[in-house]
Amino acid sequence: MSYLESFAWETTPLGTRASWPVALRTTYDLLMASPFAMCATWGAEQTLIYNQAYAPFLGARHPAALGQPIDEVWAELWDEIAPLIARTLAGEALHFVDKHFVMTRNGYPEDTYWSFSYSPLRDGERIVGMLNITTETTASVQAHRQRDVAEAALRRHNLTLEQELSARIDELDSARAAESSVLAAAERVQLALAAGAIIGTWYWDLPTDRFTVDEAFAINFGLDPALGRDGLSLAQVVATVHPDDQPGLAAAIADVIGRGGRYAHQYRVRRSDGRYYWLEANGHVELAPDGTPLRFPGVLLDVDARRALADERDRALADLRDLTATLEQRVEERTEELRRSEEALRQSQKMEAVGQLTGGLAHDFNNLLAGISGSLDLMSLRIGQGRFTELEKYLTAAQSSAKRAAALTHRLLAFARRQTLAPEATEVNQLVGGLLDLVQRTVGPAIQVQFSSLPDDQPLLVDQSQLENALLNLCINARDAMPKGGRILIAASHRTLGEADIRDFELAPGRYLHLSVTDSGSGMTPEVAAKAFEPFFTTKPMGQGTGLGLSMIYGF
Repeated sequence: MSYLESFAWETTPLGTRASWPVALRTTYDLLMASPFAMCATWGAEQTLIYNQAYAPFLGARHPAALGQPIDEVWAELWDEIAPLIARTLAGEALHFVDKHFVMTRNGYPEDTYWSFSYSPLRDGERIVGMLNITTETTASVQAHRQRDVAEAALRRHNLTLEQELSARIDELDSARAAESSVLAAAERVQLALAAGAIIGTWYWDLPTDRFTVDEAFAINFGLDPALGRDGLSLAQVVATVHPDDQPGLAAAIADVIGRGGRYAHQYRVRRSDGRYYWLEANGHVELAPDGTPLRFPGVLLDVDARRALADERDRALADLRDLTATLEQRVEERTEELRRSEEALRQSQKMEAVGQLTGGLAHDFNNLLAGISGSLDLMSLRIGQGRFTELEKYLTAAQSSAKRAAALTHRLLAFARRQTLAPEATEVNQLVGGLLDLVQRTVGPAIQVQFSSLPDDQPLLVDQSQLENALLNLCINARDAMPKGGRILIAASHRTLGEADIRDFELAPGRYLHLSVTDSGSGMTPEVAAKAFEPFFTTKPMGQGTGLGLSMIYGF
């Protein structure tokens, strides 16, 4: 019996396993039987439970971490993951791809990347914990970065070769450029195929033929989520599988139940909208010593988009083979085709940029609306209870979220140069001094924030809220460039522009305020600096920035 299975749970707030509720026992069995790295938390102390596949992620923390509060186990990451866990315990299911964490697992800090999901765990209608299914993607991310460096070197090498070619082979060079474009497209498709998203989990008790599934599983099978909690039979689960896929599915299930071990199969399922979607089921059948099948837990993966990308990849590779076979003979006809492909690529890039902007805005506005909605719900509850003394703080919270939403809209208008500015006489020392406490809390104690003020209080004519947003954006960027701490200096000084200066600033000669933000961080490479003010350009990981901060400052 392994350490995990023999652990003395009676020494933890969860008590003996015999006293556990059914929902906790089901969760524990799912973790212990799963080949995937999984952990869960349960109860007021958020006690940590994990399986053998998860243990290597803990490094030297294992096995002492078992049965401990999760905030103590992951103390070094708690500032980053605590808000995510809080959202999950409030009922929100979260999913992240290649999220960056600096972790100390084996005695030294290291950069790591993870794809994982957080799902609420319920005991009846009450949320009592969360389920974490995770995969480390550090090697994949590092490999992709090395590939990008190699590709950049290859592009520089090709540019040198192109400069040495004579005018007699210009048409052939255009054809080779078309070939390179198709190869790059095929590579992007191949990378996309490597990505998968877990969209549901199940636990099948084979002796009783009783399925328990989570809400995401039920939705993807077009089932009532309530039935998934009560228990389903195999016949109920596969009722929505495409008729053409049912024989193959039945054979695959029978095979793995007979032999035990790993299971993976793809098939189509009809959802509530009436359409069929491709998914992949991955699981593991556990057999008793006499060969009797006991348990069959697993997860669902979304492969609908992956299969579409595979078709696109096959078409791209077929086009490449055809182009290579007749390269010199088809230069003229391919030139027009290349022009159309480039236009489609530009359109795709435009749509990608719009999608990135839309995703960032949706995330920001969702957070703001959650603050407003939550405050109103609490006010409604207090009014219904006749408790009017606490209404003011919830009203203040709702108004604060509404003001932040208005400020976000104002910043977007600044980026588009469509905002309505409201310049007013402002004492710079007072404005910046009032921001210092907010900036310090935002950047954290490891960074020292200083302000070099003006020697006088001569007012500046400026839109106060826009200037505050610009300063805060610059300080947040400075914080991200100093992960190990450092210094930020906000300096204000007077500057007189003469005739020789105004060509650089498009201003009239005269006396101006010069306001700067300087940090002791890593700085920018020339390539990054050249793109810093471009809309949607960002060096931050996916989901952590829209690339609009400096663009909005420039627009203001």
